[in-house]
Amino acid sequence: MTDFDLAKAFAIKQAQLLADLGAAEAVSHPDDKGDISEGSWRKMLTKLLPRRYGVSMATVVDCLGGKSDAIDVVIHDRHFSPLVFWQDDVMYVPAESVYAVFECKPALNKDLLLYGSAKASSVRRLHRTSAQIVHAGGKILEPKKPLEILAGFLATRSDWTPPLVESFTKHLLVEGGGRLDLGCVAAAGAWEVPAGAIPLKTVSEDKSLVFFAMRLLARLQEMGTIPAMDYDAWSEPLIP
Repeated sequence: MTDFDLAKAFAIKQAQLLADLGAAEAVSHPDDKGDISEGSWRKMLTKLLPRRYGVSMATVVDCLGGKSDAIDVVIHDRHFSPLVFWQDDVMYVPAESVYAVFECKPALNKDLLLYGSAKASSVRRLHRTSAQIVHAGGKILEPKKPLEILAGFLATRSDWTPPLVESFTKHLLVEGGGRLDLGCVAAAGAWEVPAGAIPLKTVSEDKSLVFFAMRLLARLQEMGTIPAMDYDAWSEPLIP
């Protein structure tokens, strides 16, 4: 029997992703380059994650009329949150259904990291409802507390030399909801901020994708299932 080499399997997957991202680097127009990079990350995550999760480019909205900035990668529930809206080719996802959000850029640098932090904050500040859950034995009286949404940054390369060192770390934790929990720079390394606190965990470029994939899966597993949405609250704007 031939043994399965998990590290080799992810090395192949990482090489494939780098090839896709390399195609983006070859494009001269910045908008086209960004679109290709974002699409490659969404495609990879769609294949990686269980089918219970959707992976989309979207704007996140709440029942009070609030909305986030446009988000490159939104990992959201596919089973228990049927409310997904489309307008002029823009996808709108309810805040209650969101597990994680990521900003995607061809490169990682200070300005783009802070930009990604602001995007994360625009999602975390939204109002989220939670309702009682009805099951065969009755009702769970205490609604589940909304999940702490994960946020991160994805890129092909790093403008920091060397990458993921102290000058990078000090920009990771910001006040408010802009914390970036996970990140992957495919050609430079990956990081995780455990429970929102420094010191962070980092790995080199040869392990960047497998580390990011495993830590993302672990963090999503810890989160469990999203709370039940309060449809009464979402219905209120319809009542005159």
